[in-house]
Amino acid sequence: MHIMLNQKHIQPSISSKWAKGLLLSGLTLSLGLAFADYKGENPMQESRDTAAAMLKELGQKLQAAMANGGPENAITVCNIEAPAIAERLSREEKITITRVGTRVRNPVLGMPNDWQTEALQQFAKGLANGEKPADMEFVQAVKAGSGSRMELRYAKPIVMQPQCTACHGSTEQISPAVQAKLKELYPDDRAVGYKPGELRGAIVVSRFIGYNNN
Repeated sequence: MHIMLNQKHIQPSISSKWAKGLLLSGLTLSLGLAFADYKGENPMQESRDTAAAMLKELGQKLQAAMANGGPENAITVCNIEAPAIAERLSREEKITITRVGTRVRNPVLGMPNDWQTEALQQFAKGLANGEKPADMEFVQAVKAGSGSRMELRYAKPIVMQPQCTACHGSTEQISPAVQAKLKELYPDDRAVGYKPGELRGAIVVSRFIGYNNN
């Protein structure tokens, strides 16, 4: 089961604790889940918050790197600090969080799997229909593996901003120095040729939420 959520449909009552759990409760009832083993309060909201936290921290580091060394310095943030942030959050929150791309810069870390590809496809359709990236998210609750363990999957789109073209734009927009750095760090890089407003990828979160009683 998957749903493409538009936050504006639930935003009016999202401030209340009861309302924040309402949508996930619908998922829970339809899947027959037991949350006795889940230690948090609202796994969907927690996934949403974690994704936002990673994007915020990474964005701040990229802005600082751009100010203190330009795009060449920012590449180092994506190469070293972004995976470190994801690893730390995954460890602290007992989840799996990473970034995936529509065209991959690092095939080891950025290649989407089946459900992540589905999320990217949904986001691309949403953007084509004029939806705002801030209003889009992908949620899927599924049985993981061969047992009854259940997993909540969450994705939030990453859309190209004008400043991103310095590393992800056309050949004319990427300086020779940046191109050389990219070739050194990412010999299989395909994450170029984007325009502002295009879907660049997604931040994806997976977490254990309980067991299927069916």
